[in-house]
Amino acid sequence: MAGMALGVDEATRIVRFCLAGDGWGDATYEGETRVIKLVLNGAVQAASFRFEAATFEAALHLAVEAGVLKAQVVDKQIAFVRQTSPKEPAGGRLRGGGIRPASDDPPEAQTGPVPFSEATGILSALIHETQRERGISSLYAASAGRLFGEQLVGQWRVTERRRLALLALQERFGDRLPPVAAAQLGRAEALLRDIATARVKIEKLQIAPVDVIASYSRMNGELLRVIDGFLIMVVDPAQRPTALAWIALLYAKEKTGVERAQLVSAFERDRYFDGQYQSLLGLIAARESYLHLFAAAAPPTAGDLLHEKLESKTAGAVQKMERIALDHRRGGFGVDPTDWFEAISDQIDFFGDVETAVRSSLTPAWA
Repeated sequence: MAGMALGVDEATRIVRFCLAGDGWGDATYEGETRVIKLVLNGAVQAASFRFEAATFEAALHLAVEAGVLKAQVVDKQIAFVRQTSPKEPAGGRLRGGGIRPASDDPPEAQTGPVPFSEATGILSALIHETQRERGISSLYAASAGRLFGEQLVGQWRVTERRRLALLALQERFGDRLPPVAAAQLGRAEALLRDIATARVKIEKLQIAPVDVIASYSRMNGELLRVIDGFLIMVVDPAQRPTALAWIALLYAKEKTGVERAQLVSAFERDRYFDGQYQSLLGLIAARESYLHLFAAAAPPTAGDLLHEKLESKTAGAVQKMERIALDHRRGGFGVDPTDWFEAISDQIDFFGDVETAVRSSLTPAWA
């Protein structure tokens, strides 16, 4: 395991973790070449970088030699990923976490067991995008269409790609999904269809922000329960605490996503809707409870990674705006909603990176 080469998903996760909100990055395959692309935020304009090598590890170290990434952080991330990630499927991984098919042929129904990592990864990626769509939709509705119009349409496309990946998974494995997960998935799909129908009303500003948030949150709750149904595949008693930590972080991430949507609308209106302040208090309390559970059950390396991110500059900005929201119950926040959206989205992405690492360390039962 120690010498296993990084895949594209792992390399991308390392890049984004290392940049910590100071830019953006991606890892891609270009033939036999491994490519790391980075964009760093500058005082005047962004600077882009490209590093090519035979392996992603070598490309990451080229970025270190160029002074773009920090050696200590990169080395620590590589060690953690190698410690927790299983070997990739034959086709490797696509950008964003999906599995790269071994050929270009259409997927066929398969008779083997459902790949735990692939199935839960597809679900997690879909939830991440529906969480983001909820936040964008909330700001769009609260601003009467003034903000995030282009982002809204673009996000629909991204979410739909994730939804189609889930449908493809169902076609490939049919009735081989765990029974509990399969039953829950039917309920989640109905809500996904409802959301797709509601997009027209959202675009035409026919749905209030609080109703937008409620609809997406119900759907995400069902999708999270689908993931719960996959836990029966983790049967090793030694891994039960890690599985519990993984689920706890998923729910903490969802509570943070709801908070993003609630406060982005409140900051735009500069006041709360009725009951929104009390909802915020409950969301923060629930998130902290889930994070406490994660810290207690997670492998030490994963707990340390999350702790580092919660002490970052981005986390400090989130906490400052959150404190303003809590201290101004009657409104008058003076916070730019787009600043809040960007900062809290970075923090949610951090949660997603750690969640992926913890999930990848789980070894499921295959029969």
